[in-house]
Amino acid sequence: MYTLNVSNNNLTTLPDWIGGLTELTSLSAGANPLAALPESMGQLEQLVGLELTRTRLTALPDSICRLTQLRTLSASVNGLAVLPERIGDLKSLEGLWITGNLLTVLPESIGRLEKLEHLQVEGNELKSLPESMGQLSALKTLVLSNNSLTKLPESLRKLKGLGQLFLHGNPALKLPPELLGPTYAEVLLNRLTPASPDLILEFYFRIKKARRPLNEAKLILVGRGGVGKTSLVNRLLHDKFKLGEAKTEGIQISPWPVRLNNEDARLHLWDFGGQEILHATHQFFLTQRSLYLLVLSGREGTEDQDADYWLRMIESFGEGSPVLIVLNKAHEHSFDVNRRALQAKYPGIRGFIRTDCADRTGIDDLREAILHEASRLENLRVAFPASWFEIKDKLSESRKNYLSFAEFQKFCQKHGETEPGAQESLAVHLHQLGVALNYKDDPRLQDTHVLNPHWVTNGIYKLLSSQLLAEQRGVLGLRDVARILEPKKYPPAMYRFLLDLMKKFELCFAFPDNDARYLVPELLDKQEPAEAADFRPEECLNFQYHYPVIPEGLLPRFIVRTHAMSEELPRWRTGVILRFEGNRALVKADPAEKKVLISVTGPVEGRRRLLAIIRSDFERIHRDIPKLDPQEMVPVPGHPEVVIPYAELLIFEANEQTELPKVVGNRVEKLQVKELLNGVNLPIHAKEHLDPFLINAPGMLGGKSSLVRTMSWVHLSQLDAPVHLFYSYSQKDEALRSRLEPHLTLLQRQGLLTTWHERMIGPGEEWKEQLSSQFERADIILLLVSADFLASDYCYDVEMTSALARHEAGTAVVIPVILRDVNWKSAPFAKLQALPKNGLAVTLWPNEDSAWRDVSEGIERKILELRKGRQRL
Repeated sequence: MYTLNVSNNNLTTLPDWIGGLTELTSLSAGANPLAALPESMGQLEQLVGLELTRTRLTALPDSICRLTQLRTLSASVNGLAVLPERIGDLKSLEGLWITGNLLTVLPESIGRLEKLEHLQVEGNELKSLPESMGQLSALKTLVLSNNSLTKLPESLRKLKGLGQLFLHGNPALKLPPELLGPTYAEVLLNRLTPASPDLILEFYFRIKKARRPLNEAKLILVGRGGVGKTSLVNRLLHDKFKLGEAKTEGIQISPWPVRLNNEDARLHLWDFGGQEILHATHQFFLTQRSLYLLVLSGREGTEDQDADYWLRMIESFGEGSPVLIVLNKAHEHSFDVNRRALQAKYPGIRGFIRTDCADRTGIDDLREAILHEASRLENLRVAFPASWFEIKDKLSESRKNYLSFAEFQKFCQKHGETEPGAQESLAVHLHQLGVALNYKDDPRLQDTHVLNPHWVTNGIYKLLSSQLLAEQRGVLGLRDVARILEPKKYPPAMYRFLLDLMKKFELCFAFPDNDARYLVPELLDKQEPAEAADFRPEECLNFQYHYPVIPEGLLPRFIVRTHAMSEELPRWRTGVILRFEGNRALVKADPAEKKVLISVTGPVEGRRRLLAIIRSDFERIHRDIPKLDPQEMVPVPGHPEVVIPYAELLIFEANEQTELPKVVGNRVEKLQVKELLNGVNLPIHAKEHLDPFLINAPGMLGGKSSLVRTMSWVHLSQLDAPVHLFYSYSQKDEALRSRLEPHLTLLQRQGLLTTWHERMIGPGEEWKEQLSSQFERADIILLLVSADFLASDYCYDVEMTSALARHEAGTAVVIPVILRDVNWKSAPFAKLQALPKNGLAVTLWPNEDSAWRDVSEGIERKILELRKGRQRL
């Protein structure tokens, strides 16, 4: 048994004698100008993997269909116009990658690939799919993006194991982007959660039966407090003006009936409160495919800075949305902005309108501009199932602030929708439209599922902006909520829900010793503590992020993410001190300089480990803010005032340049590139493998290949792909799980591991489906054992039983981690090797960090063992 790799060798043909290599198990011949393959390849009876990406093949020989042991076939970026009709004979095939070809149809025999789990046909010219696709019972991932599909076969609904379906770039299907969710590349590279295939298909077949244009759109007003947003809304909707109009607290959502394209339509005006404390929450409601009004005034002389800040936020969260800039209070403060420079920097700007609500200056011009731009919104006429309109409208008119999902289902039945699958699809779609927020299957928010967005946002905003919370420096107890919120609107039974929602948005966290008390870092003291002076940058390992603008709430959100490492250490509004394995780190923002500064001190061998965790958390936050594009900077050791772009160091390394001349003080020194990179990086054990044709794909490495401009496909090597870990634990052990997470973050940064736990479920996502999907793909299942875990019916009877069944079958490895002292020796998993050492509970160790490190090292050993096992296949 052996493998043969002849990729990138400028071969125009493969020799006929290759068929005589009867013990060959893997053949890689990609990136060669091959015009054809020899018929003798059909004799490679032991071949398991065949890589033919980026050749010049226009056809695959029928003889390939005799490779009955073949498990993976990649033939992407070729000129294939058809696939062999007998491709269904490849009974062992598990993965088929044929992206970037010229296929217009798939053969009917493809339905016979009963073991096929991954089918990727992105970037072809498919117009339809064969009905036999419904026979692919093992299929888990189906990537059909960027084709010319005009219809989908009903048989796709039979694929009960399908966990990922990607249909982006097929406009004739009329599926809204919000429903399709992230692209395949975004799911792989950014670890985003894919949309539910069931909900996509339910919506598609609903609109196929009967549909009407939605004729609704969001009009979002943003800007600092006091610029006159609420006065503009009152002028636009009611043509009224009130001097001294009260400021908006939270979000005011108002319907605006209008005529667009000679049809009745409705704009939903979202008026955001301008108080600074609220800015950090705006990002959760700024959406794509909306029309934005950026309202400025010249009262404080900061209009240019304000414009840049808000336009950057709109570009990040409302990508591609048009923007009208309103220069308000024109008579009160005569001002302007650098219009040409702003339009060059932000092409989404559609115009500038000078207004004054007091005497109606510019109001008619603004209304005309709004209607003009709204009529051009691409989602205005998105298809919507005709049978759902009444439910949507009645729900919008309802005075109820929240419904359980069972109540929502009864509401749907009353108004004509009786199918449970359609009700679930509608709930998710209403969430995306902002009509009714849906947290139907989130285990943290399971008591209430369908909510009035105004009720949700105003409840959170009232808590954040309360005087009591400010006086208590961000400390909030459940009893405090009753003193802040109106009990009629917000009964005590809903307090925990609102706080859990704030935790989901990383606005607060519960104290580890009391889950009825929370900390909101946005309201911490502004004063930097004296302990920060202990960090002397010239003696530390340093790293920096330089931003075009620093989003409000960046550091508070980081504090929430890392709170397990800052227990009993100083936290303030723009910074925090962290502790990990005997090392400490100072992380603070410099808003004026638009920088985040990181200094790590302690034992030299551990500094990189703590820095890696910090960088990982910032990278996750940055991924949630598209187009923020912070610049990573590496300070020179001993000379922290001299910084070098991290990306520049990578380019030097890629071009085998070992030295970098740099002015340090009054001298030019030749810095060692490798030493600078090793100082801030952990060793990488595995890398994501991009298919060769994609190395120039936009959004990845910045190239301009015309072939891949619409592609988003990434192929991960099965041998090098990270091991996937699933946490099974009681929610009462959330604090302990969060203290383990940083230790496993190091394995993630080294390319060894990906992790999943229920806290990663996003708003409106299918909890049970996500849980099941992540459990089934797990290579390692971690049982976090405590008395609460053993007492939990779900953890003990469902997850543990299923995990042990997978362990016995050899499809996953189960590792018990003993968190708290409990008698577990008679449990069904007692025969397995537990962590930490000798099964001593983490909380009984003299040094908890040592216990977690022992756990992470045990997991690392198992990961390396699993990877070696893959390589022997």
